[in-house]
Amino acid sequence: MFRNLRAIEIAEGALLADIAVAFQFMVAFLPVGAGFFVFLNFVVFTVLVLRRGLYVAVMGIMVAICLLCILIGPHGATSLVTEGLAGLFLGLTMKYRLPHLLIVLLGALCGSLYLFVLIIGVAWLTGVPFDTYVRSMHRAYQTILPIMALVAQRLWLGAFWQQHLYPLVVAVAQWGFAHWMITFYVVLFCFFIPALLIIYAVANSFVRLLGYDIRPLLEGKVGRWVHRSRRRVITFILKRKARGRRWSKA
Repeated sequence: MFRNLRAIEIAEGALLADIAVAFQFMVAFLPVGAGFFVFLNFVVFTVLVLRRGLYVAVMGIMVAICLLCILIGPHGATSLVTEGLAGLFLGLTMKYRLPHLLIVLLGALCGSLYLFVLIIGVAWLTGVPFDTYVRSMHRAYQTILPIMALVAQRLWLGAFWQQHLYPLVVAVAQWGFAHWMITFYVVLFCFFIPALLIIYAVANSFVRLLGYDIRPLLEGKVGRWVHRSRRRVITFILKRKARGRRWSKA
């Protein structure tokens, strides 16, 4: 629901929107290491949701998109929208402390649907024929099939591959090419599961470092060991930097 924002909400929303635009600048112009700032943008919008709620976070994303379009043009807006939506999703799920498995599955479903609609919509608007995607899937299939056969031979499963697995793979591939939209969505879903795991792990770690009370990704003894190891690494880096400053002054 629309409402008047308080001064502190406007200030924090504008500050984090500026930080997101600065990170997007680095993503657009840095030749290497741009992916790190993409992860930081996920964290920025996640923190905004945790601090000030969904409405302020949505306003912050809109401000960031407007600033980005004014400063460098609209070509980076799609990436920022994607990062903002992912940050909203992570912020809400962390705020309500949903189970990790539910977060990953729900995020993969929504993310793959978003990317599927975006790709198909762009292809429809630009006039790219859908046969292009089918031909790409055929090329990927023709590349993967010999690799699977080679792996089966290396594992002494060549006869089992020829008699049982190969006919099954061919039948599934033919069905997939006949229903290529479903196959395309399933491929995107399978891609999103490991990608979302990495994004969620990074965002969870950074948000906990900032002091927010959210469910840790790794709990129990393993989580405590990872947390101690991370603190030791950070302490070691800070000590090395302090020692280097003392040597430079000496």
